[in-house]
Amino acid sequence: MTFESAMRRFKLRMKKRMYKLDKKRWLSENQSDLQYFEEKLLYSMPETLQLVAQGKSLARFGDGEITLMDGDDIDFQKCHPELALELENILKNQDEKLLVCLPTILKACNDDEVNWWLKFWYVRWKDLKQKLSFEHSYGHSMVTRPDFFIMYPEQAVPAWKSIWQNRKTVLITGEGSKLNLEHTLFDNVSARQIIYSKATNAFADAERIIAEVQNTAKQSCLILIALGPTGTVLAKRFSDLGYQALDIGHITSSYDTVFQQKAG
Repeated sequence: MTFESAMRRFKLRMKKRMYKLDKKRWLSENQSDLQYFEEKLLYSMPETLQLVAQGKSLARFGDGEITLMDGDDIDFQKCHPELALELENILKNQDEKLLVCLPTILKACNDDEVNWWLKFWYVRWKDLKQKLSFEHSYGHSMVTRPDFFIMYPEQAVPAWKSIWQNRKTVLITGEGSKLNLEHTLFDNVSARQIIYSKATNAFADAERIIAEVQNTAKQSCLILIALGPTGTVLAKRFSDLGYQALDIGHITSSYDTVFQQKAG
């Protein structure tokens, strides 16, 4: 680790420790920007799925992607300058075929989630704000998280299942992933194919994955990706190649978390 990296991590740790003491001041200074983004620039979760149903690909940014753009590692992906730059370019996307998504800022399914995200934005908002276009709308990253199934219990499952109804699908995921196409969410697809990548540092495997998909799947196939930040990158790359590609992340775990709890 370089001296600069070590200092950056130290400053981040200090900033996280300051959150409780500094939260009110920070919210007061940033409330207008945060609220404008949440209410004017961020599509709702149902609106996001409506756009996907119209054929858009989906590239989601969560805490991991935003952290990597800032030059910091996450648990299963080392930061790489090429990855950080590609993520930043995707965030500036002007491609009408691709819907770039960002997570919630002020609204979530419960108070714990709201506080978690506020603490995250307390650390990261200043850097991310410089990379955003405040004249551009973004999809809602939480469509694959428990929030969607909790906040829109009647809409969430039908909305997702309608997108892959009777479609041939290719799932790209990491080795050992719990996500599979046998889940009840996917019981209406017409055909299934799975391509495995590396469980960690999958960005290095991106070119091989693209080549395998091009060799085995027609452009009419729906590409589903659960591969962390590399999933965000692949969604854009496959969209450029003419596929509809959806970065669905932990969608089946999110479904199980919500509906198994209800059943219990």
